[in-house]
Amino acid sequence: MAESAERCKHGEVAEWCGESECLAARKGLPVRVWRTQQGQVYHRKPTCEALVAGQRLAVQEGRGASAPEKVPLSDAMSAGLAECFHCFPENVPLDAKSCKVLVEGTWVDGFLLEWRRGADNRWKGLVNYRWKAGRRVSVKDEAELTRDTDKR
Repeated sequence: MAESAERCKHGEVAEWCGESECLAARKGLPVRVWRTQQGQVYHRKPTCEALVAGQRLAVQEGRGASAPEKVPLSDAMSAGLAECFHCFPENVPLDAKSCKVLVEGTWVDGFLLEWRRGADNRWKGLVNYRWKAGRRVSVKDEAELTRDTDKR
């Protein structure tokens, strides 16, 4: 074994560590996620559109809306919470980067799948994003994309 092997927080070879946080990081999942006390799912970030809409609905219905809290992924999974459909969409690789996509004048949450160089020599991003009733995959010019800077 090479001495330069990456080590986890326990001092084990990172590839071999079996703790849920190390497994999550290896699979490209966030080590910490966001949840609310009454929620049934966990989120990548506290500003997730689905989380914010759920909080708004709870207030409108007269139910209390607890503030999102950051917890270890293992705690969220142990509590029986599922992945948010918006934060963890199907058919999006775990290593896809969160981004904002400009669609019809509105910045929406999305995932950058890959960069491509266009015929005009500008960068284009293949992105997956939620729009209206579903998800879309399209190529957007670099001017229509920005990094998602929300803390996770």
